[in-house]
Amino acid sequence: MEVNFEQILEQSNKIKNYIKTEVAEFSDEKLNWKMNEKKWSILEVVSHLNRVYEKYLDNFQLAIDSAPELSSDEVLEFQSTILGRLSIYSMRPKGDKRRFKMKTFDFFNPISEPDKKNETIDLFLANKEAFNELIRQARVKNLKDIKMPTALGERMKFYVPECFRFILAHEQRHIVQIASILEDIE
Repeated sequence: MEVNFEQILEQSNKIKNYIKTEVAEFSDEKLNWKMNEKKWSILEVVSHLNRVYEKYLDNFQLAIDSAPELSSDEVLEFQSTILGRLSIYSMRPKGDKRRFKMKTFDFFNPISEPDKKNETIDLFLANKEAFNELIRQARVKNLKDIKMPTALGERMKFYVPECFRFILAHEQRHIVQIASILEDIE
C-alpha cells in the first residue's frame, strides 16, 4: 500500500486548526468544566494529548533519522501489520462515537492545571507543529522496514506510517470526547 503523507498531514492540520480556532477560544469555565471527578475536562484532554506527544515525538525523530532517503523515482509502499491495523481501528472513532471505552496508561494521565489554559494549548500547538514537521520529513525517507516503539516500549513496535495513523486516530477519538463534553455542558 502506498503511503499518502499529504492526506496524513491534512488530517493532522484539521485537528490542529480545530484546537487553535475553536478550543483555544473557549472560556476558562468551559475548558475546565467536568461532569464529575472521574471525567476529564476539555483542558485535561488537551493535556493528555501533550503527554502522548512527550512519549512519541522523540521516537518518531529517531526512526525517521535512521531511515535512508528515497530515490527521486521511488514511492514508499509498506504492508501494515495486523496489530497496527487493529490498534488504529480501535482508536479511530466511528462517526461521532468512540468505538470502545478505554482506560489510559497512568503515565498518560493529564496534568490538571486549570489556571494554565494558554500554556497547555500553546504546548499542544507546538507539539502538533513538530508532529507535522516529522510527517514532512518522512515524505522523503524509505520507512518500509523502519519500526518505532509505542507507549508500551520496545515490546510493541509499529511501522512509522502506522504510528502516524495511530496518533491521528487517537487524536480524532479525543476530538469526539471534546464534542461529548460540550454536549454535556449545554
